[in-house]
Amino acid sequence: MGNQPRTRQQLLPLKLLAIRKCLKVGQTEMANVLQSKILSHFDRRYDLKPGRISEYEKEQREPNLFVLTAYARLAQVYLESVADDRVTVKEFRRLLGKEGYSKDLV
Repeated sequence: MGNQPRTRQQLLPLKLLAIRKCLKVGQTEMANVLQSKILSHFDRRYDLKPGRISEYEKEQREPNLFVLTAYARLAQVYLESVADDRVTVKEFRRLLGKEGYSKDLV
């Protein structure tokens, strides 16, 4: 088997960007909202800097499961639709549009 790098989701960065754009927030606000969502749902503090949001969107880093779950909860979509590359970005944007976001992000 060896030490082969694990397969990464190719569409994840575009889907995370699509979520942020759909919510109409900047990277700083997105970091704050994700932190709040993690604290409220998992009862766990998680320090998330705005620069990390940029790294996720530019495929320089992958979010951990807490952050990824918070993204899905904010977007009101299934986590699987965020993580699964079989769901295209076009289909994902359609899912985002159908969900009807709450204006209250937290």
